Amino acid sequence: MQKIKLNISWRVLLAFGLASLVLDALSNPQTVLPLALAPWTPPPGLTLAFLLMYGLHYAPLLVVVTFLASMPIYGVPQDWLPALWAAGLLMFGLWGLAALLLKVWRIDPRLGSQRDLTLLLMVAVAAAWLDASVHVFSRSPEAAPDAWAWMADLVNFWVGALIRILIITPLVLVHAKVDWRGWRNWPIWDWSLVRSGVRSGWIGGWNLSREILLQGIAIAIALWIIFGFAYTDEFKFFYLLFLPMIWIAMRHGIRGATIALGASHVGINVILAWRGSHAITVVEFQMLMLGLAITMLFLGMTVTARRAAEERLHQREAELNQVMRLASAGEMAQAIAHELNQPLSAVANYARASRSMLDDPARHGALLAETLEKIDREANRAGQVMRRLREFFRGGGLRSEIFTLAGVINESLSYAKRRSERQNILFKLALDESLPRINADRVQMGTVLHNLLANAIEALASGPDPGEIEISTQRVADGMIQICVTDNGGGISKDMEGRLFESFATSKADGMGLGLAISRTLVQAHGGELWLAGTHPTRFCFTLPISGPKP
Repeated sequence: MQKIKLNISWRVLLAFGLASLVLDALSNPQTVLPLALAPWTPPPGLTLAFLLMYGLHYAPLLVVVTFLASMPIYGVPQDWLPALWAAGLLMFGLWGLAALLLKVWRIDPRLGSQRDLTLLLMVAVAAAWLDASVHVFSRSPEAAPDAWAWMADLVNFWVGALIRILIITPLVLVHAKVDWRGWRNWPIWDWSLVRSGVRSGWIGGWNLSREILLQGIAIAIALWIIFGFAYTDEFKFFYLLFLPMIWIAMRHGIRGATIALGASHVGINVILAWRGSHAITVVEFQMLMLGLAITMLFLGMTVTARRAAEERLHQREAELNQVMRLASAGEMAQAIAHELNQPLSAVANYARASRSMLDDPARHGALLAETLEKIDREANRAGQVMRRLREFFRGGGLRSEIFTLAGVINESLSYAKRRSERQNILFKLALDESLPRINADRVQMGTVLHNLLANAIEALASGPDPGEIEISTQRVADGMIQICVTDNGGGISKDMEGRLFESFATSKADGMGLGLAISRTLVQAHGGELWLAGTHPTRFCFTLPISGPKP
């Protein structure tokens, strides 16, 4: 064993010895049930918790420490060698049970699940039986010659040992890693706050620490009702102790349940010792306390497990929200990059043309002014597209305007006119002049039309000469207007039909595959729908409500 480990070991062992001494002093029932504890019997609950927390290799030292710690209360036994041998036998049994929990079943010593608590309960039953067997059968035969007396003592010892294990072991395991240094800062110790809380009727000053104080008072009241009436059977009111215990377990989980069980157990032991109750009465109360302990431990663990599950769920939701925000940011960036590509390309082309015109400004003055105006118009359009897309992807916001479809269509045609003239493409308009003005986001609808026209022009690059693009509008049912863009190009391939509106789905060598996906998102945000209406010829249609998108 290394030097540092020895130093740590002695500090831990000293704490264990002092804890054993205190626990024996608090829970020693010799005045009411002399056979409940032997002078050499180590507190099995504390020993089991120690082995689970710090390791199985401490078992030999625990025998000596526990034996020495019992002397201030019980004195030096006359036959110390048999007593030490019995203590060693008990420690060996506890070591085997702790090894079963850690090495075979691999439980979490901090009791993090119902499984851990269930396995600990099973081991506690065996450890208590081992404690009772070693104690009873290590006595001299003259102490209890009758077989029935042996059996009665064995059951009594087993009940007492089991309740101590169920109270002490979970209490130590659950709270071993808790930092208690902040307890001094609890408002419950600030009596000025307590007085202000009382004056305000506990309305403005209610907090967790005062709730804990009330829960402690509730346990004290329950114990007073159980034992405070001299002419009433105290077992009749034991069920009242369940009420504050359930309150505590539901509010604080396994941590609160273990503390409340420890306080109740000490309180009952003190009252029984003070009243000098008969041995049978003590055993009966221990049986009742056993049922209370098992119920509250599992209830507290259920609450803790549920809260842990809720916390994990909230964490997953937060992670999912973060992923969705990142995805939205990525989608917004891709949409902006896609929509800015063409106006920025147009600006670059116009700028190069303007630089060429500067060689002879007198001759190309009027054309230069027109080109600069187009640069300004394309730059403004790029800025509008970027602002509207950013607003849409951040919050789904729309800037509704009242306009005519003919106006938006003519604007979109003006942007595509020069490119279509180079490819000898003709435009055919079939617009219903009786259509009313619509209420929608003008920039976003222009973006949709621009994408559909750009796709049609690209489809006609290797198509018939001359190519033809038709734009039609008509009123359809349920107050909707339908806009369709049709081209006589090569059509849509079979493998692309089902993936047209998926992000990054494209058949173009330099395409991003985002135009149709963005267009469908924008149309759906207005309460409409975008779909492929035909493949030969290619026909895309979308609908918009006349009255505008629903809020």
